[in-house]
Amino acid sequence: MHLDDVLTELVADSGDRLLRVAYQLTHDRGAAQDLVQDALLRVYRSVRRRGLAPEDWYAYLRRAVINEYVRTRRLRSSTEVVTDMVPEPPGSVSPEDRAADQAQLWAALGELSERQRAVLVLRYYEGLPDHEIAGLLSCREPTVRSLARRGLAAMRPLVTAASSEEGRA
Repeated sequence: MHLDDVLTELVADSGDRLLRVAYQLTHDRGAAQDLVQDALLRVYRSVRRRGLAPEDWYAYLRRAVINEYVRTRRLRSSTEVVTDMVPEPPGSVSPEDRAADQAQLWAALGELSERQRAVLVLRYYEGLPDHEIAGLLSCREPTVRSLARRGLAAMRPLVTAASSEEGRA
């Protein structure tokens, strides 16, 4: 089977799953689509150049999406402009408590470093064990556990602060 056909079939089968992982990382549908597209383009070029097809395409592409996310976050952080104006928080779309809790979690997740965020998404959304996350992020298992612990610890005050502000409103 030709490489174009393999990737077309793979995107048809696993594209939505890759997009969900990217959305979990970016929390922006457009950015998630761009992330998956850029990752697919990099994988396509790499596989064509080297001529080596991975054994597990989904895992390979998931790794490419994560690498692309970390790369773009690193590049973006060097061009961000800090201002003294704070944007208004998004309004609640749904009156349900679950929707409000999810919005708080998204906001708190967005405050984490890219590695902490990637670890939490891979652990709790993808359900991957620590050794696989360590392999994807090119670090050791204790580092994964440390990133997860620090990420969750950093999220707790953000979520409680958001819920206490919501209670005052």
